[in-house]
Amino acid sequence: MMRAITLLKSAWADLVGVPPAMSNASRDQLSIIQFDRLRQRIPILYLVIGMISVGAGLASQGDFPVLLKFAPPGILLVASILRYVTWVRRRNLVVDAVLSRRYLHRVIVLTVALMSLGSFWAVMGFFETMESSRGFAVVFMFLGAFACANCLAGLPSASVISLIIGLGPISLAMLFSKDLRMVALGASVIAVSLLHIRLVTSQFGEMVRNLMLQAELEVQASTDSLTNLLNRRAFGRILDDRIANCEAGEGFVIALLDLDGFKPVNDRLGHAAGDRLLVMLSARLCAICGPAETIARIGGDEFAIIIGDPKGKSAVERRIASMTKALGEPYRFDDQFVHVAASFGTARFPEAADTAAGLLDAADAALYCTKADKRAPSRRATDSISRPASKKAA
Repeated sequence: MMRAITLLKSAWADLVGVPPAMSNASRDQLSIIQFDRLRQRIPILYLVIGMISVGAGLASQGDFPVLLKFAPPGILLVASILRYVTWVRRRNLVVDAVLSRRYLHRVIVLTVALMSLGSFWAVMGFFETMESSRGFAVVFMFLGAFACANCLAGLPSASVISLIIGLGPISLAMLFSKDLRMVALGASVIAVSLLHIRLVTSQFGEMVRNLMLQAELEVQASTDSLTNLLNRRAFGRILDDRIANCEAGEGFVIALLDLDGFKPVNDRLGHAAGDRLLVMLSARLCAICGPAETIARIGGDEFAIIIGDPKGKSAVERRIASMTKALGEPYRFDDQFVHVAASFGTARFPEAADTAAGLLDAADAALYCTKADKRAPSRRATDSISRPASKKAA
C-alpha cells in the first residue's frame, strides 16, 4: 500500500512538476500572487460555468433521463451564481499569506466537487442516452473542464484536477466503447489534456523562477556583497520605517562604527587581508548584537547599528563599551594577530533628530568627537575648530 502511494506521489510530481526549493518568504509571496490572479479570473469562470450549465440543461432534452436533465446542471448553475457573488466581494480584500493559502485550498476543494458533479453528469449521459446524443455530454464536459483548467492555471493543482476529474472518466468511457469514433475522440481528449497539463505546469514553473529571481535581485540590491550585511540603501529604508512606526514616547539609538588602524592593515597585508578583516569583524559584530538590532555596512570600514531602545544614557554607554571591547580583541590571520580598535558615535531618536538624515548626521558628529578624543591633544584642538559638531549627539 505504501509503495503504491509513493508511486502515485511520484507520478503526480512528474505530471504537475515540482517547483524549486523556495524560502518561506517567497512561498508567502507566491501564495498572495496566486490569490490575486485567481480573484480576477474566478468570477468570469463562474459566469462561464453557469452558461455551460444552462446549455447542458437545454441540450439534454429528449432521451436524457429526467434526473440528468435538471439536477446536475441546476446544481452547477446555483453554485456558480453563489460563488460568483462571493468572489466579486473579495476583489478588494486585503489578504496575507495565511489567508491566501486558506482561499486557495478552498478553490481546490470546490474544483473537486464541481468537476465530480459535472463528470458524473457526463458519464451518466454517455451511457443512458441514445448513441446520437452521447456527443453532447462529451462536448459540454470538455468545455467546462478546459474553462476551469485555463482559469486556474495559476494554481496548477486545481487546474490539473479539473482536467483529470472532469475529463478522465468520460474519456475512459469513450475508450472502452464499441464505437470507433468515440474511441478516437476519447484518445484525442486525453492527448490534448496531457498537453494542456504540461503547458500549465511549465508556465507555473516559469512564474516561480521569475519570483525567485526577483527575490534574489532584491536581496542583492539590499545586501553588502562582502559581508552579507545590509548596505547603506537598505539601512536607510529600515531607519525610515523605524522612525515612521515609532509611537509617542518610544525611541531608539543608532550607532556609527569606524575602525581605527584599518588603513595600516590594508597597507601592510594587502586589500585581500583588509576584506578578510571586515568579514571577521562583521561576524563578530553579528555575534555580539541581539536579534532585535539591525546591522549594516554603510561603506569602507564604517558600520551602522540600530540598537533599539535602551533606557538612559548610561545603558547606551555600557552597550557601546561592551561592543568596543569585543571588537578590539585581536583577529587571527594564519600565524599572526591583527589589532584594530572601534570608535562609536551614537544618536538617540527623537532627542538628537527626528529624521533619518538628521540622526545619521548627529551620530557622525558624535563619532568624529570620539575619534578626536583618541588623538593627541594638539590635534584635538585643531579638529574642533575645523569641524564643529552641528547636531546634538547622544
